[in-house]
Amino acid sequence: VKIRMEAAALGARKVAEFLRDHPKVNRVRYLGFLEKGTRDGDVFHAQSSSAGSTFAFDLADEASAFRMLNALQVMKLAVSLGGTETLICHPGSTTHRGVDPELRKRQGFSEGLVRISVGIENPDDLIADLKQALEHV
Repeated sequence: VKIRMEAAALGARKVAEFLRDHPKVNRVRYLGFLEKGTRDGDVFHAQSSSAGSTFAFDLADEASAFRMLNALQVMKLAVSLGGTETLICHPGSTTHRGVDPELRKRQGFSEGLVRISVGIENPDDLIADLKQALEHV
């Protein structure tokens, strides 16, 4: 499990870095980007040895998220976490669909929020998949 999680975490970092620099991505919610000297960053760095393999990112809106998700060719659309395959979903229409939209908004869930759980595939393949899918946004 240790080797698998290390591979997934490394892949997640590479994917998060790609998304952070992409002009169609508004925000990347990846723990590895938290800076020391901030409240959240200090807690993360004191309690964690890795940012893990699951994070989220925001596109402009729900329609943008669905256009991107529907164009993916490598990643699987699913709501599970922590497997060997990369899984991606739109929480607002899946895992958090039953949560009141106003509460989601107050908690920081944008309509364009996408969650990804990176597996052990080659991160370059995942990045290429996201790159081509984001062309549909």
